[in-house]
Amino acid sequence: MDRLAAAGPVSTYTSWSARELASMIAQGRLDYVLAGACGEGPPAGDITWITIAIDPVFVLLAEDHRLAGAKELALSDLADEQWAVTPGDGCFGDCFAAACTRAGFTPSTMYETDVATCVHLAQVGRAVVLCQATHPFAQGLVMVPLAGAPLRWRQVLGHHPASPCASWVAEHAKAAHADAVRRSPVYHDWLVRNPGWGTSP
Repeated sequence: MDRLAAAGPVSTYTSWSARELASMIAQGRLDYVLAGACGEGPPAGDITWITIAIDPVFVLLAEDHRLAGAKELALSDLADEQWAVTPGDGCFGDCFAAACTRAGFTPSTMYETDVATCVHLAQVGRAVVLCQATHPFAQGLVMVPLAGAPLRWRQVLGHHPASPCASWVAEHAKAAHADAVRRSPVYHDWLVRNPGWGTSP
């Protein structure tokens, strides 16, 4: 938003539902949508989607968590934990459950709540938070990659096929994502060892 606002006025609308936002594009109520998608694609319809980035999902742990010093964790290392994640209307919950099954366990409690509450639950040791690899630093937490990247998150930009300047907006979104990667030493280090992820060319 900061990059776009430098070129002119910008108004925003936030929703946990990518389907709602896609519908607003189709109705002409929004020009662009920046959304996340997991295993399934973004909502279908008369919308063009541009991939901004493909990132692994990492975990946030309290800095005094028994595993906080690990450079990488197997999902099964966290089998006995409670979990927290932000809400959405995609397939992420199902993808997470399937990844846990492949790792040999059934996940326990999953708290679905806003970002601030997720961060608090991790800080007090009440839950492990599933997060985007570009998640900004939060006091009292460490971010740790999951071995083998069992979960991924795609950042996509949606627009009506007739929308102007779509490629210009997409380039700003990619530049902002690349900036977020540079601000995350953990993710930057992971990308050195795992090329092919991150900001789309």
